[in-house]
Amino acid sequence: MRICLLLILLVSGSIVYGQEVKFVASDTIKGKYDHFSVDNFGRIYLTSNDVLLVLSADLDTLFTSSLKAIRPSSVEASKSFRTLIFDKERSVIQFLDNTGTPIQDEIDLVGLDIQQPILVCESFGGNTIWILDAGNLRLIKLNQKLEKVIITENLTNIFDAEEEPVLMKESNDNLMVLIPGKGIAMFDVFGTYVKTYPCDADYFDATEEFLFIKTADQMEVIPLEGLLEPQYKYSLPKGVNSFQYTRNHLYLLQSDQLIIGNYKKAK
Repeated sequence: MRICLLLILLVSGSIVYGQEVKFVASDTIKGKYDHFSVDNFGRIYLTSNDVLLVLSADLDTLFTSSLKAIRPSSVEASKSFRTLIFDKERSVIQFLDNTGTPIQDEIDLVGLDIQQPILVCESFGGNTIWILDAGNLRLIKLNQKLEKVIITENLTNIFDAEEEPVLMKESNDNLMVLIPGKGIAMFDVFGTYVKTYPCDADYFDATEEFLFIKTADQMEVIPLEGLLEPQYKYSLPKGVNSFQYTRNHLYLLQSDQLIIGNYKKAK
């Protein structure tokens, strides 16, 4: 396994079916934050209204900045050289460097003929990003010149739930989109629909080998290879809104704090 946390979680099936495993917090960041992301160096990016706070891996404050007119709907720091901020309300994205300084002007997605962008995420096929356009029910990949290099049209049969998709992430050549009440739709790196994992999840994360889905106060761990069947289930602290796995920690965002820790066998 490439991350220590997965070694703790998945080293033995007896952990799940025999000894109890529980989440143990090692650090807590108090505050009311809307969204967060953690980069490859362990830096933590937290947003609250129009304010971006960045902490080091040791939880020292590196900088705080106002995003001015932008109200982030999501923040993603999966690429160490830039942070992607998306404002769904205004249909704009902003790239920031490691000091919170804009790399370029705001990018107006409607001005790029993307009628109703509702989700944006990084892609690891070059400096590209994915955009889900709910207006035309299509997936679009933009390159660094803001050219449409991939367009997947006619997604009506996939996104046919009453609620619109709420989360999109790319991991290990899989693009995943969470559709409330239906499941997680999976696409390949070319935007081709592959399958849907049926579930009633309200959040998910993914690594190279596993899909992690959150339903209420429970997390399921699902191998991405094979039949996509839950292999392990774990309890979460109450009130978790979102989470992220890194090489060493599990980060859990609640309404009044960000908790950092790991799952461990109960003594």
